[in-house]
Amino acid sequence: MTQYDGERTIFHVDLDAFFVEVERQNDVSLKGKPVIIGGMGPRGVVSTASYEAREFGIFSSQPMTLARRLCPQAVFMRGSRDLYHLTSQKFTDILREFSPQVVPVSVDEAYMDMTGTDRLFGQPLEAAIDIRRKVRDDLGLPASIGIGPSKLVAKVSTEHAKPDGVFRVRQFEAEAFFAPQPVRNLPGIGPKANAILAKLGITTLGELAAAPIGPLRRAFGPKQVEYIQRRAKGIDNSILQERPKTKTISAETTFDSDIASRHVLERTLKQLCARVGRRLRESSQLAKGTNIKLRYGDFTTITRQLRFPTPSDADELIYDSAVMLLTSALGQRGDPIRLIGVGVNGLGEKAAQLSLLDENPVTDSDITEVLDAIRDRFGTKSISYGSN
Repeated sequence: MTQYDGERTIFHVDLDAFFVEVERQNDVSLKGKPVIIGGMGPRGVVSTASYEAREFGIFSSQPMTLARRLCPQAVFMRGSRDLYHLTSQKFTDILREFSPQVVPVSVDEAYMDMTGTDRLFGQPLEAAIDIRRKVRDDLGLPASIGIGPSKLVAKVSTEHAKPDGVFRVRQFEAEAFFAPQPVRNLPGIGPKANAILAKLGITTLGELAAAPIGPLRRAFGPKQVEYIQRRAKGIDNSILQERPKTKTISAETTFDSDIASRHVLERTLKQLCARVGRRLRESSQLAKGTNIKLRYGDFTTITRQLRFPTPSDADELIYDSAVMLLTSALGQRGDPIRLIGVGVNGLGEKAAQLSLLDENPVTDSDITEVLDAIRDRFGTKSISYGSN
């Protein structure tokens, strides 16, 4: 027997404590220890905490200063961005061995449509076990898999599969499964909405699904109420589909203390431009322009943008344009900078270009691809464009 009529089989695959587990593959001494990864400065925040650290009340987005007070014996690390990115690509490749429809939603999680794959991989629970085994064997990483008839149910099911397990909820079970859960477990209900619902005396999804419409309309607006209450019952009609390619790519950093040094700002900008350029080339797109973001100590934020002469994906053009924008911005306000960011916009697919002058021209993209290969092997800081 296969799926019962009308029900899809969606997997939500989540790599548990992803950053930490990747680091443990490189350093076995970290196993069993509380490990916290994030920004190391006084303004840093926690990116990921191991399960051992979470027992001390550590969670993602928490200020790193608080994490140090709660768990001073933990191992604190900045993390290896390039390694995480490479591992994420391998993770996605594994999932695509099981389904042609895989939709990554972050570096450590993805949805899969496994509907109708029973003859190839067995029943859903069997397939999920095989996927977890494959991820463990190839990457050495634990994975939790939630299975449901929709993205929503699969996502919520994953929390019950953690850590390193499988949990399935069918559509006829969804409303009863959702009812006793706290409202914050519903994707899309953030701290603000959670606080509003608490003031209305609504703490569980069952209470949210059965709540009078009037107070909810006043709190969230008439268009949102039906949608929220339907999801609180585990009903989700959204379609699993690939996300459209982003039209912008950006990177930013917050300094440990406000920076006035032009040299430091330009050096940081160069590193950010290399990161943005790398992601741009990986997307196989060209950008039409660049933009920078500056945030001052009083949290005033300004942005500036500039269009390229022709679409490009070259680090040097991105950086040169960003420096021009930085010069313009600093000329208007020279106060120390708290945060600096750079991005590219107007992204579009690359088109094949023929040169009338050279059968095999060497382009900026060719040079940056060589730099990317060197950085893959020796690290992001191993090579960069020189300064004039």
